[in-house]
Formats: sequence, structure tokens, C-alpha cells
Amino acid sequence: MSGLSEATLPAATPAASPPGPAALDRPYPVWPTMVTLAAWTLIGLGISAHDGEWSPWGLAALLVAFGLLLAVAASGRAIGVPSRRMLTLPVAVCLAAAVAHPAYRLMHVRGAGIEAVEVLAAATVAVALATLALATLALGDQARGWWLGAGAAAVTGIVTIVVVPDPHIDVWYLLQQSSDGLRRGQDMYRQHWQHSHGLQAIYPYLPWTTVLLAPFRWLASDVRAGLLLATLLTSWQVRRLAPAAPAALALLLLVHPHWTFLIDQSWTEPLVLVLLTASLVAISGERPGLAVLALAAALACKQHVVLLLPLFAVWPSFGWRRAAQSAGLAFLAVLPWLVWSPQQFWHDAVKANLDLGVIPRALCVPSLLLRHDVTVGFWFTLLVLGIAYAVVFVRVQRSTSGLALGSALVLLALDLANKQSFFNHYTLPLGLLVVALAAAHRRQPAQPEPVVVAA
Repeated sequence: MSGLSEATLPAATPAASPPGPAALDRPYPVWPTMVTLAAWTLIGLGISAHDGEWSPWGLAALLVAFGLLLAVAASGRAIGVPSRRMLTLPVAVCLAAAVAHPAYRLMHVRGAGIEAVEVLAAATVAVALATLALATLALGDQARGWWLGAGAAAVTGIVTIVVVPDPHIDVWYLLQQSSDGLRRGQDMYRQHWQHSHGLQAIYPYLPWTTVLLAPFRWLASDVRAGLLLATLLTSWQVRRLAPAAPAALALLLLVHPHWTFLIDQSWTEPLVLVLLTASLVAISGERPGLAVLALAAALACKQHVVLLLPLFAVWPSFGWRRAAQSAGLAFLAVLPWLVWSPQQFWHDAVKANLDLGVIPRALCVPSLLLRHDVTVGFWFTLLVLGIAYAVVFVRVQRSTSGLALGSALVLLALDLANKQSFFNHYTLPLGLLVVALAAAHRRQPAQPEPVVVAA
């Protein structure tokens, strides 16, 4: 062959050199990880200030946390897996909160029962802190540290359920009684809740919340056993997602301030979190089928999960086709109840939620404005959500960690701008931030640079 011609070949060909390890192993900047942990700590403290009800300090902490997460997302920088030193502050804050400000104001138990819960909750945080203090622990020792912390959390949750047989909250009554009704073939959207001091004849969730929790009512007599197991499984998934990370990272899900209050009140966020985490872990492990099923289950449990569909749809690792599959499966799962009683379903699952008014004791911005005689409409929620979406779509890196971070930011924006938000609502973005930090160890491979070779 006479002369020279130039051909552009990918670096993966034998004639080219692959990108060096330095290109893939450059450390993340520290500040996004530290700022994310600071936001996590502020959210935990903010929602525990007055057991998740109105508190000026609590709302201020949440607003600062939202601003910090917006800054991280807008920077376009990736967060990294936190080191032991980085985790020391949030875990130490959790221990201080467990000792100085335990949750008991709205927990219907006193005396030895609440003292046992407080001691066990503090002991669980102490185990998490101990795994950080022993800096020479090997990977196997970290795994044993997680099992010890998870075991302590399990005992804490079980004791909480036993010493508080009746949490006196409408959510518990409707979940217990709808589970019993499901076994008898009753429609949860037609049932009336006995002994409830709140909701009397409204089932505010989508039906698969009860479908997934009912076996725990049938077998363990209390749906809270399922919510406790869901929290433990989420922590286990985080541990598997980042096995080389400090055990305390996964234990954050079990030691955040007033964690026992979440289990005591039978709020359903742990169920949604375990399903979203399963979807994110499956995406990270390149198991799209499981990711689609897990997201579909989350969509069939709680209405506001639909706000995350646009994020999953634009993420290259999931895509709009799989997002559509998840939405379709969720619709098919809910369809029997929709066909059975369309009017009751629409009233309870949609209209009753949209008709909620702003109340002064809620922990959100509309509640703050109401206290100053200012009323905002649904446009305010759309505005705040639009800001969060814009930042996530434009700036957040398209990794599994970025998807979890973006999901947390969108849900936190919803909680702050919604008409009624309380302790439980904020625990969902709180958990997703932990998933985002754990998923940060899976770095997106650098695209090989084209090279020019002589033919």
C-alpha cells in the first residue's frame, strides 16, 4: 500500500492504549460528600426537633439542608463513599440525640417500657460509633460490626412494638384492619376504621401498601413487623451495594434521630424505601428486570413515587422504556381495586389527598407562611419541584448515585413545599441520601479518547 491514510479507531483496539487507571481512579472532591453528610445530619435533627411537627428550628434546618443539596447537585460534581472520619460527625450527632432527646412525647408508653427503648436505641448508635472508632478493623470485622448494629436495631424495634401494642395513630388502625379485610376479600376503599381518632373511612394509600404488609399482620399480628424488616433489609442492601464502605454508612438508616418513633407509628416510608433501594441496587448491578419490578411495586404503594418516574426515564441506565414498563405493571397491579370501586378509589387515593389543607402544625414552608397569614396554592409546590427537577436534569451526573441523589432532592422539595409534611415524609429522602453515598463507589467508566494511527 502506497502512501499514508489516517483512521480513527477507539482506544479499545489493540493498536491503541486503554485509558490509564489514573483516569478512572481519581478521587472525588471531598466537599460534595461532606456537604451531603451535613445535609443528612440537618434533616435528621430538623425532623426530630418536635417529633416531626412544626418547629422554627426544625424547618430552618430542613431549608439549610435543601440548600446544601441543591449546591451539591448544581455543582455537577459526584459524591464519594464517605470515610470513617467523615461519618464520625453524623453518627456522633445521632448518639447525642438518642441520649439527650429521645422520642417519647407522642409514643404511648411510659416507665420501664420507654426506658428500655431509649437504652436500646442509644446502644445501637453506640455500636455504629464503635465501628468507626476502631479504625484498624478489616473488611470482615466491618461486616461483623454491621451485623451487630443491625441485631441491636432489630431488638430495639421488636421491643418498641411489644411495649407499644397500640400506637394510637390512624395509620396503624387502617393498616391492621385493611390487612384483616384483605384476608376476607374486603375492599379497603370501602372499609371503616374502628377506634381510629383520625381517618375513619379513607384509605389514603395505593392498595399494595396493604398487600405487602398484610402477611406480617397475619403471621406476627402487627404490620409494624414488616416495616421493621423493611428497614433492616434496606440497610442490608446498602451494605451489599458498598461492602468496602464503613459499616456505619449502612447503619445510618437504623440510627438516625427518632428512628424508633418511625417504627412505633407504623408509617409506611420504610416499605417505599426498601423497594426504591432494591430498584437502585438492581440498576447498579445491571439487573434491569428486577429494577423494573421493584420500581413498579413502589409505584403501586404510594402515589408520590410517580414524581420519580421522569428521573428514572431520563437516566441512561434505566430509560423511558423501562420506566413505562414499571408504570404499566403498577397500573395492572392497582387495576382490580380501580375496577372494583372506581369512585371510592378516586376519592380516597386521589381526591382526599389533593383536598388536604395547610395546617399550622405541619413541618413545611406553607405552614410557616400560614402562620403569617399568607396562603399559597398548588403553584408553589410546582415551582419548588420545577427548580429541583431543573437542577437534577441539567447538572446531576447520570450514575446510580446521581439517580439516588436526584430522587432525594426531588422528594425533599416536595416535602418542603407540600401542604402537610411531617416526620415520616422526610425519612424517605433521608434514606435515599444514604443509598446515594453507598452507590458512589460505582464510577462511570471514562469514554476512551479516539486515537489516530497510520494504516
